[in-house]
Amino acid sequence: MLKSFAYHAVTVSNLDRAVAFYRDLLDMRLERTYELAGAALAEATGMPGAHIKTAVMGSTDIRGDHFIKLAEYLSPRRKQRFEPRLCDVGASHVTIEAYEIKELYEKLVAKGVRFISPPVHPIPEQPQKTFAYFFDPDGILLEIHRIPQAHHTSHVVSDLEKGIAFYRDTLGMKLDVIFDLKGKAIEEGAGIPGVNIRSAHMVLDSEEYVELHEYIQPVGRKQTDLRLCDVGCSYIAFEVDDVGQSYEEFRAKGARFISPPKVLDAARGVTSVFLRDPDSYVIELRSGAVSAESRSLRSI
Repeated sequence: MLKSFAYHAVTVSNLDRAVAFYRDLLDMRLERTYELAGAALAEATGMPGAHIKTAVMGSTDIRGDHFIKLAEYLSPRRKQRFEPRLCDVGASHVTIEAYEIKELYEKLVAKGVRFISPPVHPIPEQPQKTFAYFFDPDGILLEIHRIPQAHHTSHVVSDLEKGIAFYRDTLGMKLDVIFDLKGKAIEEGAGIPGVNIRSAHMVLDSEEYVELHEYIQPVGRKQTDLRLCDVGCSYIAFEVDDVGQSYEEFRAKGARFISPPKVLDAARGVTSVFLRDPDSYVIELRSGAVSAESRSLRSI
């Protein structure tokens, strides 16, 4: 059973450049950097010789601390990034709450950050609900919004009902709401004319959720499975009480794992395992000593 969100991780091509972007432009703080290598990591990720340099970026709001892990794979060699459109299955993005979204938008544009559109209001009668999509230096999609609700991670899926069934019946999350997104503001915000989206929120508690989107129009392209080392690959990590028990429980329900559980940090008792959802999004389950960066995450 899932306990809570731990953190969001994304693979980048140049760690120093990514740290500078998240620190200097998005005002996140650099918590620490470290490297991982060895047999357990190679088995857990399914990549012989895996060697990762990681930076933990943090931010704080009234709900507490939130973290994102930036990972540069020094080995193996990384595949050229496929930059998906928002409607493409495999497109995933992290959402960051901004209290002054217009000011942040103007600051980022002045620094050369590439946006899909200026901030838009999808619901005219609720002007406080404002969002805009932009790209980091690797073309990884991010969203800033001013919405009085929790942070979230969004996944584009090929079949919403299949996605709901996996996150509900396999992972034990709850279906909170199903809704449609369409209209001029959504078209402008997504940069896709005629867009029509069927969406669902899957929750662990009132402040943490995964947003699933099925694009009814246009029909998106399908990414090939990204390896963890491929630039643009991102995943959500969940805390569980016992990785081994969760592994057996989810495998019995048909979940597809990269490998059996592996001990990644014996000193802290950290055990981890990676699996994929029906559209091949990577999910990590982990247990053991709770480090600073895994105490709380609402997507970032």
